[in-house]
Amino acid sequence: MTAIRLLALAGLALGLSAQPQDVHGWDKVRWGMSMEQVRAAYAIDARPETKDDWTLLELKPVKISGVELGVQVGARPGSGKVSSVRLWSYFGLSNSRPGAGAQDFDTLRTALIRQYGAPANEETRHGENFRIIKTVSWTFPSTSILMTLEASTSIPNLGNIDLLYTPR
Repeated sequence: MTAIRLLALAGLALGLSAQPQDVHGWDKVRWGMSMEQVRAAYAIDARPETKDDWTLLELKPVKISGVELGVQVGARPGSGKVSSVRLWSYFGLSNSRPGAGAQDFDTLRTALIRQYGAPANEETRHGENFRIIKTVSWTFPSTSILMTLEASTSIPNLGNIDLLYTPR
C-alpha cells in the first residue's frame, strides 16, 4: 500500500514538473522578434499589414487538438517587434469551419491545461445582446495567455473563440 502511494506521489510530482515555468512567446514566435524573423521562421511570403497602427502578419491556420484556428502575429505601433499572437475560431457563420462550435472552447481548455498546467483564473459572465462570455487565463513571468469564448445564447451555435498570447 505504501509503495502504491509513493508511486502515485512520484507520478504527480513528475506531472507537475513537466509544466513550463515560463513561456516566452508562442510556437516559434518569441517576444521581441521582428516580423521578418517571423516570416522566415514560418516561410510566409505575405507582407505584414498595418491596421490601427499595429503591424499584423497572418500565419497559416493551425490545429490544436483537432480545433482549427487562424493565427495572427502583431507588433505594437512603431516597435516592429512581436508583442502579441492571436489565435481565433468563429462558429455559426457561413464561412466557419464545419463542425466548429462552442465545444471547441472546452477542447482547447483541456489541451492548454495539459500544456501549461492549471489556469490562474476562470470566469463566466453574461455580456450584451444575450452573449455568454467565458475566460480562462494563465500567467507566467514572461507571458500572459487569455482564452475567451463569446457565444450567443439567443442564436444557437454562433460565436467565437480567441486565444491571446502577450508579453508581460
